[in-house]
Amino acid sequence: MHERHRYIVGRLYDGVLSPTDWYGGMEAFRDAVGGMNFYQLTVDLQARTVLESITSAGDDEGVSNYEQHYALIDERVPAMLRLGQGEMLLDHEHFSERHMSRSALYADCLAPMGMKYTMGLMLRVEGSVQQYVGFVRASDRPRFSDDERRLALHLIPEVMRAARLRARTIQLAQQAALGLAALDALPQAIALVDAHCRIQHCNAAADRLLCTPGAMHVRHGRLQCDESAAQAQWRCIVAAACMRQGTGTAGTLMAKSGTRSLVVTVLPIHAHHPAAFLETPLALVVLHDPDAPQGLDPRLIADMLGLSPTETRLALMIASGRTIKDFAAAEGVSWHTARTHIKNLLRKTGCRRQMEIAALLRSLRMGGCQFRDGRLADLRVERCVGAGHRISRRQGCLQGTRSSEAGTLSGSTLLGLLGRLAWRRRPV
Repeated sequence: MHERHRYIVGRLYDGVLSPTDWYGGMEAFRDAVGGMNFYQLTVDLQARTVLESITSAGDDEGVSNYEQHYALIDERVPAMLRLGQGEMLLDHEHFSERHMSRSALYADCLAPMGMKYTMGLMLRVEGSVQQYVGFVRASDRPRFSDDERRLALHLIPEVMRAARLRARTIQLAQQAALGLAALDALPQAIALVDAHCRIQHCNAAADRLLCTPGAMHVRHGRLQCDESAAQAQWRCIVAAACMRQGTGTAGTLMAKSGTRSLVVTVLPIHAHHPAAFLETPLALVVLHDPDAPQGLDPRLIADMLGLSPTETRLALMIASGRTIKDFAAAEGVSWHTARTHIKNLLRKTGCRRQMEIAALLRSLRMGGCQFRDGRLADLRVERCVGAGHRISRRQGCLQGTRSSEAGTLSGSTLLGLLGRLAWRRRPV
């Protein structure tokens, strides 16, 4: 008895993470109480939906016949749903032999499949969600005995606990899948790390960023800074974010390596977050390259600056630190053709050098048109737009004025106006 009890419980606990072991544990439970088949059902009574259905019946035609014609008139189901958590139902205690002989379910559905008596157990009740399991005995076997009843009642506390753990594990797996899918869809470079800076997940943008030489790299599965001073600060910030019991704090640092730099933001992940799918505390790391024009829509750039698709691609490559030779190789064109495109790009944007193009796209990415310490601050726009609006330079910044009032335009308004402007260089 004890050996069989340990085997059943062990298989069900293994089944928390393994569907095969859960099925095997239920089969062992069925055999221990003398059943022929088992069925496990999880339903949401409020939503009127079946969340999960598992059965050991090998008669697929008989199961399909039950689902189509008898499930809605099954007199066992209302009695089963009235059970409290951990309670048992034996159908011979609710329905007489005469009732079973006249019942459409027992006479026309179960009997042809060689089944009759049922033992039902309520495993889990969580709000409107109920989960129960039923063991059906062969029609040539007697009713469930008192020994079989005691065995089931002895097992049910462990079975209930295993069922709760299994349900929680399935829920966490679903949340993790949703959370990671959402992270993978983001254009920002995002990683999940533990308190020891070990990477648990990187989205596609982070993979691309960390594959290139820069201020941070991956070594033996850990995210690290190139500089030792930044590395010490990085480890302290991650440790602070991964503190237990919801006490984690956010932090940020600027990681540098030569001329390359990364702005690193570290955020604690709360237990209810979809990404918090592990037992250990995690931190969400956002990596931002301040020199990369991330988040710029090529179509928006083309519309605002009046560029062709080829010129737009060239502008983006220049803003990301690439050269004219890189552009020619990527586009499969000659050096002379690439030089023609860069001349047209400089002419249309009013820039004199490639670094001014990079500064222009960085400014557009940040949502404003303020150019400090650069040649673009000397740009003036001659053409008036709309009902009295004008763009002009004032104190090193591009500003907008109206015939009746003056003031600095918001970034979104200014970008909209820039799309309809002709840029020309004037002496200051």
